[in-house]
Amino acid sequence: MTMAAASPPSSSADPGFDPSTVVDHPSGFFALSARNTRFTSEGVDGFLAYREQGRHLIVFGGVHAPPAARRRLLDAFLHLAASRRRRVLVVQVRASQVELFADRGFAVNQLGTSFGLSLRRFSLAGGSRMRLRNKIRRARKAGLRVAEVGCEVPRDERTFAELRAVSREWLRNKGRELEFMVGEIGAPEETMRRIFVAFDASHTIVGFITYVPVWGEAPGYLHDLTRRLPTAPSGAMELCNAQAIERMIHEGVEYLHFGFTPFVTDGAEHRSASKLASWLVRRLRRHGAALYPAESQARYKLKWAPDVVEREYLAARPISVRGIVDLMVLTRSI
Repeated sequence: MTMAAASPPSSSADPGFDPSTVVDHPSGFFALSARNTRFTSEGVDGFLAYREQGRHLIVFGGVHAPPAARRRLLDAFLHLAASRRRRVLVVQVRASQVELFADRGFAVNQLGTSFGLSLRRFSLAGGSRMRLRNKIRRARKAGLRVAEVGCEVPRDERTFAELRAVSREWLRNKGRELEFMVGEIGAPEETMRRIFVAFDASHTIVGFITYVPVWGEAPGYLHDLTRRLPTAPSGAMELCNAQAIERMIHEGVEYLHFGFTPFVTDGAEHRSASKLASWLVRRLRRHGAALYPAESQARYKLKWAPDVVEREYLAARPISVRGIVDLMVLTRSI
């Protein structure tokens, strides 16, 4: 079998093929990032997206391929890794691929949870969303309004300069921008990424949310980057997302995914799980807010009362302290 580690795509918005035929993951759009390398194997549909860090090839999202092609493609990738004397670590593996990795000697542990909404059944009514309605109401009273870039707002460099300015201000309070398992603002020409912005009364952008396509069994969009100014009124992001949902429902979009929240697990591990990794994930949820604000992220997602909840996994052969460090360096967690 002829194998190749393909060059990175020229743009995350233009992968050079139809991703809907092979990508079935709520966060699968991240696999198309121009910063990733895509591994392909001649005659086999699909790819693996990875980056090299230290002694590891770190793969995002498992094997992006039709079910019948996944085993051949993974085996070809493992052969490549062995030939380069690199270990393989895989993040955000879906439950449907746990056995695929466990059968090849990987330790597979819960790493976190993805949340989503079925928009066909969505409504802001009901007691579970009362606090959400109150925040949206306060934002409207503060004079905020929401518009979509490329529709009510020009999709040009001036708009993106404003978005980047908001992002810089947001990051100034956060200390650093995470990598690999998160999205990007992108550029005006990357039209697959939708952006909804919240304006104040002076027509200043005080926050925005980006949304990227989701393909596969639960198609729709992924609620990706959220950025807001420290001075933005309470409820700005809730209003922004509510307006985006309203438009998506009108368009017939089926699902809105809120993406992956690391360290949020239920404790039910696979038979192949590493005790070290289980202990570490529990500790990170309890004490790792400086690395990633899992609890606050989970609270934001849960206030929308998501009806799609899916565990995602970490797979490694073997799990090691060096592998965890390489992952944290790659994601800029440390």
